[in-house]
Amino acid sequence: MFRITILYGAIREGRLSIRAAKAIKSALEASGKAEITFIDIKDYNLPVMEARLKDMENPPDGLLDISQKLATADGIVFVTPEYNNSYSGAMKNAVDYFTKEWSKKPIGIVCGSDGKQGGLNASNLLQLLVLAIGAFPMPYKLLVPELQLALDEEGQPKNEALSKSIQHFVKEYLWFVDAISTQVQKGK
Repeated sequence: MFRITILYGAIREGRLSIRAAKAIKSALEASGKAEITFIDIKDYNLPVMEARLKDMENPPDGLLDISQKLATADGIVFVTPEYNNSYSGAMKNAVDYFTKEWSKKPIGIVCGSDGKQGGLNASNLLQLLVLAIGAFPMPYKLLVPELQLALDEEGQPKNEALSKSIQHFVKEYLWFVDAISTQVQKGK
């Protein structure tokens, strides 16, 4: 059983991408191969990062909790909406607090938007961010266009094509986590 942490990075009111986060959480749980920890950064009210966690004497409430959840994960899934052709600022702010927590982690990327491209630009930029933090971005991404039409409020797909895409993402992601975590274990 893999320990997977989902980092959900939207904090604005009326956020639709929470549906994508719920969908991937449900699909990973249904696989029977993953134990899920869900981090909704809205729950933590993180201030704008002025120093990395490793350099802080008195970290903000919840930061050590997030660190522990990321550090103990076999894999991480980033879920974010696309804002202005990029991922959310709240997601970037949360990522920037941490360093060693990302080391050699397999990271899946799920993006969504209310438009037709499903967060394509955000997903591409997130892959670059994942490389920059010393982790491994899974090549296959899950993009969810027209979130309001694609998923209900509980994250249930409203069409067969999206349901198949979610299942394909989960299959690929679990393979990726297995491959990377096996090599990381060998290297210890």
